[in-house]
Amino acid sequence: MAMAVYLVAIASGRGDLLVAGGLALAIPLLFAIRLEAGVVLVVIARPTLDIFADRSFASVGGLQLNPASVLALLVIAIGVPYMIERAGDLRRAPGIYPYLAFAAIAAIGIPVAPVFGSAATEWFRLTSILVIYALAYLSATTRAAVGRLLAAILLSALLPVAVGLAQLERGGTRQIGDYHRLTGTFLHPDPYGIYLSLIVVAAAAVALGSRSGWRWLAALAFFASSVALIGSYTRTGWVLVGVGLLALGLARYRWLLLAVPLAAVLALTAVPTTSARFNDISNPKVAAATRRPGNSFNSRIQLWRTNLPYARQKPITGQGLNFIVERTSDNAHVHSDYVRALVETGMFGFVAYIVLLLTALGGSVWAMVKTRRVQSRLLRVAALVGVATSVCYILASGDSNLMTQVAVSGTAWALFACAHAAGRVASDSAQEETGPHLGKTT
Repeated sequence: MAMAVYLVAIASGRGDLLVAGGLALAIPLLFAIRLEAGVVLVVIARPTLDIFADRSFASVGGLQLNPASVLALLVIAIGVPYMIERAGDLRRAPGIYPYLAFAAIAAIGIPVAPVFGSAATEWFRLTSILVIYALAYLSATTRAAVGRLLAAILLSALLPVAVGLAQLERGGTRQIGDYHRLTGTFLHPDPYGIYLSLIVVAAAAVALGSRSGWRWLAALAFFASSVALIGSYTRTGWVLVGVGLLALGLARYRWLLLAVPLAAVLALTAVPTTSARFNDISNPKVAAATRRPGNSFNSRIQLWRTNLPYARQKPITGQGLNFIVERTSDNAHVHSDYVRALVETGMFGFVAYIVLLLTALGGSVWAMVKTRRVQSRLLRVAALVGVATSVCYILASGDSNLMTQVAVSGTAWALFACAHAAGRVASDSAQEETGPHLGKTT
């Protein structure tokens, strides 16, 4: 089948079809050889595949297929049997039951959604993020495996950052308002900026906590991703970096509590475009073409007020996934996962989503406590990365569309899985060091 896809792709000259054929062959083979190898490939490749997100080479039952969607379907098809086979190990993952509950509740609303195919596509994206979390957690069974997973997540930024820096040299690729913003391998600068903010925070934690050669590679990733993030002009991403670094300061590095505010003041005063980007929030003008406020923040508040009343119509099942996009003529997103969860999955889905986000943070905090009891700097760094990035993700969910944004959320939940797995490895190591009888007594 893969060879047939290759021949069709070469004959038609379609690069997206060639990538899809490669995924269709490489991913099952890697997973068959070793679970960790397949997880590493998925984690590294996924943020780059959104460059093909606006292209479709086939449609099956209303599902538009491109390399990203092919990867999602392959991950689900391969990952679910792994999850069933290793259910005993997977039960220890802090986020697995909340994620399964939220996915099940979201599935109930698919039949009532305005467009079945669109809702099903969103549900498959949501499920693929769940499976990435599960497989990443199952693959990180040792200290070395946790380190390799964390390294793969940082390495996933190589192409998105390189493309973004190339765009910066050309003066940006997408003009929104008064700014020429970078998009990297993404379709829009906002998810690109949020993704970069997670990489910047994770790289900062690795650079500060590691003593090996990885410290310098992480420092390089930090600075390169920071430059691309600045060029994306994503206010949410900028704020997330500040919040993530402050979280690192509260958890371990107290000097960051002073350095981060000073750096923020310096950036706002010394870089005119940065301060102008935040001053735009107070812009009251209304765009004539869309009749929406002239700045994105006020526009998002208006979208929240417009869509929240729909939650009262179907409070149990919700309006179905992708309802908010389908009901508008311009396919406008609501820019808040909290509003989206309430409107599209109902009140039970909203509660499940809140619990899910809290388990991402709670599981990372638990891992941080466990890793302090073992002599492993790597495990402590992985847990700390989970704490800082989960705080960022919870905040970003308030004004962004991350719930089914696989390129961003897949990376985020891989980071959470890495932290949660670090806690499990540390807990098992502590029990082995104390011995079975002493461990039980303790």
